[in-house]
Amino acid sequence: MKTYNYEAITRDGTVVTGSMEAASEHLVVDRLHEMDYYPVKVGSAAEDGGVGTFFHSILKGRVGEKDIMSLSYQLSVLLDAGFPLDRSLSILSELTEKEKLRNIIDELSAGIRGGKSLSDALSRFPEVFSPLYINMVRAGEAGGFLEDTLKRLAAYLEESQKLKDDVRSALIYPSLLGIVGGVAVVVLLVFVVPRFSSIFADMGQALPLPTLVLLSVSSALRDYWWLFAAFISGGFLLLRYYLRTEAGRRYWDRLRFRLPVLGRLYRELSVARFARTLGALLMSGVPILNALNIVEGTQQSGSMAELTGTVKEGVRKGRTIGGLLRGNAVFPPFAIHMITVGEETGKLDEMLVRIADRFDAEVRSTIKKLLSLLEPALILSMGLVVGFIVISVLLAIFSLNDLPF
Repeated sequence: MKTYNYEAITRDGTVVTGSMEAASEHLVVDRLHEMDYYPVKVGSAAEDGGVGTFFHSILKGRVGEKDIMSLSYQLSVLLDAGFPLDRSLSILSELTEKEKLRNIIDELSAGIRGGKSLSDALSRFPEVFSPLYINMVRAGEAGGFLEDTLKRLAAYLEESQKLKDDVRSALIYPSLLGIVGGVAVVVLLVFVVPRFSSIFADMGQALPLPTLVLLSVSSALRDYWWLFAAFISGGFLLLRYYLRTEAGRRYWDRLRFRLPVLGRLYRELSVARFARTLGALLMSGVPILNALNIVEGTQQSGSMAELTGTVKEGVRKGRTIGGLLRGNAVFPPFAIHMITVGEETGKLDEMLVRIADRFDAEVRSTIKKLLSLLEPALILSMGLVVGFIVISVLLAIFSLNDLPF
């Protein structure tokens, strides 16, 4: 049994907090419903405090995707329970710990009381709420199913965040391995090898070639480290500047889809993002042309944005999305077939979400395979470098046996 902290709303709008022992979060939610409470936040008590609280305090002023996801879910719960929109926002303001997010909710609430719609109030904060979010809310308001739209938004953001978290978690170990290995090699070259260099120099004996190479690299790194740092920094800044130019963006955009292994990963990510965004918009009642226009604006790849624009113009002329995507190098036949079936059966939104789920799983599988190759490759590379250093030193030591005594 674990202890879970919860925040819930009573029928009269009172905020209640507490803790409960249960086997899972779902059981806590069920018990709160039995108590006639509306749970808005349930989390393990073990997650509170410690390092998590420290980082939370650092990022206290930042409003991230997780905050918007939590806000969407909690607001949908309150609306579904029958609370008016302005009252729901007031309750969420009381529950919110982050000052910046609380101020945003207060301004949203003030806008609602002033006669604005929620989508109009959200549009005042474009740095927090994306065009996708605002347009889905607007469609939900027009169709009279705002709470359902907010649930879809929370699910959409949760899936997007889950994929990002999976990628970041998978990259932690290889990153640490590379950093620790790199630091170890630099320490050996800068601090350890020079001690042997002075010993070998006093011997007056010709050293083996590997040892001479090692000593030269160590000496260059120790005496001209500033030059290496300037070269790397300058190269990074020049590359960054080039990629910010129109020609650089286009070149990188074309190149990353053609990379031997990573190209497939970029294609899968692009297809999943396109399908999930378009599917979420269509499910929320956004018209197809408006939805494609929003998808075009949210694409991170120039090639995908151009493709989406082409699809939008084709749909405007009466053509089907499946037909427009056929023969494209990014979308695989499976995705195109699913889109075509969705258009023929009138279930395009459901098919797009299924495509997104499928390719999200493919992305996770591809990343897992890449990391399974990257980790031993890093270990082997570091082993070869350290092994070369050790062998070079040992060869020089063994050559001392040839000295006349």
